[in-house]
Amino acid sequence: MISRRLVSAMALGALILGVAAALRYAEGAGMLDADSARRTMQVLIGLGLAAYANLMPKQMSGASASPLAVARTQSALRFGGWSLTLAGLVYAGLWAFAPLAFADNASMIVVAAATLLTLGYTVWTVVSCRAAPRPPAV
Repeated sequence: MISRRLVSAMALGALILGVAAALRYAEGAGMLDADSARRTMQVLIGLGLAAYANLMPKQMSGASASPLAVARTQSALRFGGWSLTLAGLVYAGLWAFAPLAFADNASMIVVAAATLLTLGYTVWTVVSCRAAPRPPAV
């Protein structure tokens, strides 16, 4: 399981490096302007974020202390997966279609907001799980 994740992460990294090298070559050869190369790279990064965030809810492993903790953990992973997947797609869309100055700032705001929402939901989930009444010991 871990080796499969590692291989897929390395393949994605190689793809990003390959696309960056190809874009740099195309830019140097005059086939592409600098703005188009930058946009293409940023769209690829946004789609990569969306792809990895989509895998977040599937990453749960190991036995937790209680069924409540398992349910809350899965809930936090699902929320984080949704928010960061949507942020990645919006990020890619902004870089594909918005003016560069707007895309530069708005894409960072979108990803930061999704990260803060995910962090806040996770903290709320952990606190509510710890505050839940415990069943009496037998």
